[in-house]
Amino acid sequence: MGIFKLYQVKDNADDWILMIDESIEFGHDKLLLILGVREANLDFKRPLNYQDMICMRLIASGSWKGEDIEKVLEELSSEIGTIKYAVADNGNSIMKALRLRDLTHVQDINHKISWFIKELYKEDESFKSYCKELAKLRGGLGLSRFSHILPPQQRVNSRFMNLKPILRWGMAVLKLLDFETSNPEEKEKMQHIKQYESLIKQTFELVEIANHIQEILKNRGLSEKTKKECLCFFDKVTDERILKFKAMVQDYMIKTLQSVKENDVILCSSDILESSFGKYKNYISENTSVGITNLSLSIPAFCSKLKKEEITNAMENIKVNQIKEWSAMNIGQTQTEKRRSSLKMERRKKFEKVDF
Repeated sequence: MGIFKLYQVKDNADDWILMIDESIEFGHDKLLLILGVREANLDFKRPLNYQDMICMRLIASGSWKGEDIEKVLEELSSEIGTIKYAVADNGNSIMKALRLRDLTHVQDINHKISWFIKELYKEDESFKSYCKELAKLRGGLGLSRFSHILPPQQRVNSRFMNLKPILRWGMAVLKLLDFETSNPEEKEKMQHIKQYESLIKQTFELVEIANHIQEILKNRGLSEKTKKECLCFFDKVTDERILKFKAMVQDYMIKTLQSVKENDVILCSSDILESSFGKYKNYISENTSVGITNLSLSIPAFCSKLKKEEITNAMENIKVNQIKEWSAMNIGQTQTEKRRSSLKMERRKKFEKVDF
């Protein structure tokens, strides 16, 4: 089904919107994934699902430079027609490729808001201290009878994309400390969190606003109407840092709307692409050391509606050799194949020296 969806003839049209990203490394390689959807097929009354998307390209490589991605986009453009804009994060290679192709880059709202929050807090000593305190609590009380009230594990990568769990925990601890009926021993163990009360409440409010904005823009796209709705969340805000965040978000929305002037509504979330990578990673989670294999073809297969007619067409028209040919061209030698080849060679050398 993955090969069937990849080889499926795409419309030649003037309203293609792309999503582009590189995966994390699997073994020594990265997957370049390009999904596409025609603007005419967008429904801004709901978030995108897998079946809305068409997998345009899926290629593995040891590294992806801007020039490499640009060549892929050039070949794709000749096949599908006009690309109106591309939704992607701020990866240097992807940004360079879009510049080389003179394609409008709509920055993914999730990554952009995460970057705003990072800029506001990365040098904040109180925030750094709070994060260190949470790590100490997990390390010091992890095996104690207080383990049930410990903070959630913090993500090492993309920490600023997932602050809500530790802030929600902080708000719950502040309530625990305020309740007279709370367990005295638990209160004693968490008492030092009180010093971060101002930081916790401020950051929690900021992240709550950010989540509301993301929900609107992910589901309904960016337009003048949704821009106004998003800015309404700041109407009663007086905190200086949150107002700085407002200025950042407002600037992003204004510039994005100006970059795609002819569109009333702009797709600004690549969540469905990130979800594809996440689902694939879950498939191989038991053995990530094998690197990238043709199991990556599950990603274009996600785009199938798996209806009887489509399954029949895939089964009748796709040959096993086509999978092998695609793998050789787009993946090359897998980690497992390299391992088998190398270890067999070593065994041969060893046995050749043995005198039976």
